[in-house]
Amino acid sequence: MNLYSDSIADEPHQMLNPNEAQGSEDKEQEELGVGDRPSHCSFSPYIEEFSQLLGKVSTEVLKFTLMTQQQRLFAEAMWEAQNYGGSESKCVKRLQELYGSQWRSMTKLSDHMEPVRTYYELVLMLDHERQWAEASKNVKLHEQQGTK
Repeated sequence: MNLYSDSIADEPHQMLNPNEAQGSEDKEQEELGVGDRPSHCSFSPYIEEFSQLLGKVSTEVLKFTLMTQQQRLFAEAMWEAQNYGGSESKCVKRLQELYGSQWRSMTKLSDHMEPVRTYYELVLMLDHERQWAEASKNVKLHEQQGTK
């Protein structure tokens, strides 16, 4: 048994052993993977199909047909926040700081700046899930009101 002293009351306390598997942490426990999404996310049953649809349309259709202005601005703000303010020159400057003047031989600019399209898709996926959550909540409310 491992003990440590409490600094406030100066009393010994038993330490937990991080190497021992206990309770639900046994060796047979399964972990959820990406392919298990339907089993742990029941809001949007068509998320895979929606994702495939987004992957097939052009960036222009995503930006100007499928997105509202608010969604577009939100996606672009997230992209800028994660990608050097949207400035390739700032990214190049940072790569030079990290890798020196020969940074191109060690890494690529595309490894450090994601395309804005990724964020357009993310915002549309989040909105899709929000809409399914609202729809399922409304159905539950309607069902509850119908049974009373």
